Amino acid sequence: MNAKLSRRTFVKASAATAVVVGAATTNPWGPAMTALAEGEKSDTIASSGEAVFSGACRGNCAGGCFLNIHVRGGKVVRTSMREMPNPDYNRICVKGLTHMQRIYHKDRLKYPMKRIGERGAGQWERISWDEAVTTIADKWQEYQREYGKEAFAIYWGSGNYGVLSGQGMGCTTSRLLNVTGASNISMTVDAAHGHSAGNALGWGPNFTLNELADLKNAKTILCWGANPVISQQQSTHFLMEAKENGTTFIVIDPIYNITASKADKFVPVRPGTDGALALGMMNIVVRENWIDVPFLKASTVAPFLVKEADGHYLRLSDLGLLAEGQRDDIVVRSAEGKMGLPQEITDPVIEGSFEINGHKVNTAYTLLLQRIAEYPPEKAAEICNLSVSQIEEITKIYATNKPSTIYQYFGIDHYVNGHYSIFDIYALAMITGNLGKSGAACGMGETLGINFTNLAGTLFPAGATGPSLTMSATQMDSVMNEHKYGNKDVNVKGIYITNANVVANSAERKYTLDWLNKMEFIAVADMNMNETAQYADILLPVSHWFEQEEAFCNYSTHPYVIFQEKAIDPLYECKADFEINKLIAQKLGYGEQFNLTEMEYLNLWLDNDEARRLGITLEALREKKILKCLPGDLYINGENGVFGTPTGRAQFYVENPAPNMNYDQQWDIEKERLPYWEPPNEVWHENPLTKKYPFTIISDHVRFRTHTQWWDVPALLELDPEPILKISSEDAAQYGIKTNDLVKIYNDRGHVVMKAAINDGLPQGVLTAPKGWEKHQFREGHFADLSSRVVNKVCANSAFFDVLVAIEKL
Repeated sequence: MNAKLSRRTFVKASAATAVVVGAATTNPWGPAMTALAEGEKSDTIASSGEAVFSGACRGNCAGGCFLNIHVRGGKVVRTSMREMPNPDYNRICVKGLTHMQRIYHKDRLKYPMKRIGERGAGQWERISWDEAVTTIADKWQEYQREYGKEAFAIYWGSGNYGVLSGQGMGCTTSRLLNVTGASNISMTVDAAHGHSAGNALGWGPNFTLNELADLKNAKTILCWGANPVISQQQSTHFLMEAKENGTTFIVIDPIYNITASKADKFVPVRPGTDGALALGMMNIVVRENWIDVPFLKASTVAPFLVKEADGHYLRLSDLGLLAEGQRDDIVVRSAEGKMGLPQEITDPVIEGSFEINGHKVNTAYTLLLQRIAEYPPEKAAEICNLSVSQIEEITKIYATNKPSTIYQYFGIDHYVNGHYSIFDIYALAMITGNLGKSGAACGMGETLGINFTNLAGTLFPAGATGPSLTMSATQMDSVMNEHKYGNKDVNVKGIYITNANVVANSAERKYTLDWLNKMEFIAVADMNMNETAQYADILLPVSHWFEQEEAFCNYSTHPYVIFQEKAIDPLYECKADFEINKLIAQKLGYGEQFNLTEMEYLNLWLDNDEARRLGITLEALREKKILKCLPGDLYINGENGVFGTPTGRAQFYVENPAPNMNYDQQWDIEKERLPYWEPPNEVWHENPLTKKYPFTIISDHVRFRTHTQWWDVPALLELDPEPILKISSEDAAQYGIKTNDLVKIYNDRGHVVMKAAINDGLPQGVLTAPKGWEKHQFREGHFADLSSRVVNKVCANSAFFDVLVAIEKL
């Protein structure tokens, strides 16, 4: 068949096909929703011919829910919560209950198509899989042959956190990138937290937090830059149960949100100033002598001696003591002046300046004290728009009512200065000793499982060269306009986008469209006709998660790896990302490196020492459906004071800082070595731009979408039918705005029109609006047009909250 379809006839054809394929009823999810409302149980249905399969919801919401997939007559009729080994982790949310509407959506992509009109015009021609994959491979080979390996790029996101299909260092998209040598375009999204966490504590198997079930052992919890009631709703009960058991629960946030309403104390920090608050709190900790000296000596870089000449640590070679074949280890000093390795001098000095063997040195802790001294609480209070007494009160609780945990997510991440603020908060945890023990932790808790081990040994075959170049998405204008990435000449002509709605989710949407449309060739693999799919030259239909065998182990807030059973065959002509990657690799001539079944690849993934240590095998996983992938009965990050940094210690001083993306930019190394703060790029109250654009606007997470996933689900659109701008009553009164009025929000980058709602949880000068909507769902303009692509030179990261706007009532 070679039918030519306009956007209008595509929708008509989709609706007609849905009637045939979607089955026995005109509304394939209607009975399921009724059953859920009536509390129907799986064991009561089993006798009526229902099959139940295991599965995982894996769309990067940090939930990773373990699901029952209920199938009757070859159709998925509903989902329900499946029991976890530890029932404390049982979970399902409204998104997980509506998968049927994603599977059987009338507008779901059904077969490969090629563009026949202008990009974005919605005119398509149905083609075969062979034609689609051949076209992609021909373009790929043509560009690489003529312009070099980097001429074809892969842009991949977090739309499917499956081991086989999705986003992660070991998935088959990564394998395709590595064997073909294509360019890798990094999303540079949510990167500030990872950058600073790696420098401070290293990435552990649960990122940097203890297992969430350990929250009950904290006497104090600071929820800082997170709104878990909305954004990690499956895990919120751990926080609330801790509070009910006597834990002091403090929320630090610019907005009095639903999580703040549950707090014992709420601290309304000015947007983008969290790092200054952490520095001010550290100043008080030092002033009141609430520091944990034993922890500093044994488990941090506090006693390490920093050379004034180059900022590096004093080592054996600096003392002339390095023997042949010996590692050049860091040395410390005793109170008596003896020098030696940390394991030899168990009570080192942590404060002081010395001259040792001709080297002027300061302890790392001395340098930290100098930085902390720059931020007395009075200065921090002025910066953060708080009172000194507020800062002193929460500092005393955090530092003395121990053990204490700082629970974070990405709220602080979304400013140009985000990685500074996050590093400052980790330093606060270090000096108070609130790390490495039950009830004491800092950061985010997302299970990384076993996905980062033995990649070169098994998952990446011999001869894999890796990507020829990794580029930040924020620098793609230089790549496409000047054919330069930093000082490197590049000529990128084609791109394959998978698991990513790059147009709708990227900062400064018009900029993204500009560089993307300069590509000669765009291939997109997705489940639905989202904004990015509309700009494809070749469009590939991807199967739903329940239509494939998979395993899930990445970026969830529970400690398990889950086996995804194939509940139904793929509908229409859809294929799993795993199969699509194999087809492309075969056409490119790399078939031998992809001559694996799903189960053979999962066996490779589990072929590492960590999986063996945890007793995780494919046979056991297929039998049990779920296995724990965090070590111990209750995982504690940094237990025994050992962390995953180059020094093995918690680091408030970074000896060798480096940018997360290198495009030959100039940067100041001294800003990166110690806790530091500077104002955000745009939303600083002293910024002259505030005269033109007086409002900070923050993008809300909502319960009904994960980024843009679920944007088209009918049941969720009934609950949340359109984007709404929230504004304080004071600001609304000034502009004559009432709830349900239409307003225009705008800046130099773009505008959007939506309804307004008065919300007194907002401070004056701050607006919020929800992320995750597609262009056609706005009355006019696009919310993503407002955001800025400006990034920090050391930490390329999308600063979605560092945005100033003006507002106008329509």
